[in-house]
Amino acid sequence: MHRNHHRESASSPRTARDTGSPELELRPLLGVDEVARLLGVPKATLYRWHSLSTADAPQGPRAFRVGKHLRYTLDDVRSYIEHLRLNSA
Repeated sequence: MHRNHHRESASSPRTARDTGSPELELRPLLGVDEVARLLGVPKATLYRWHSLSTADAPQGPRAFRVGKHLRYTLDDVRSYIEHLRLNSA
């Protein structure tokens, strides 16, 4: 019986209604290597953009630190690419 319960919980994620807590959907985070490859820029460029970014003047895709590692969401990278595409001359 314990195995069936484990299988159910693994195959059907719990939602906010099941647990009474806010629903949290985690998506994979991208590292600097992956984003550099996707954008075709050197890793140093991504680190420079991050260090120069402010809330008023972002540089590059939005990034954040997880410990000492710089991470990106795929949605933020897509938004950055779309912004470049729409604002190109």
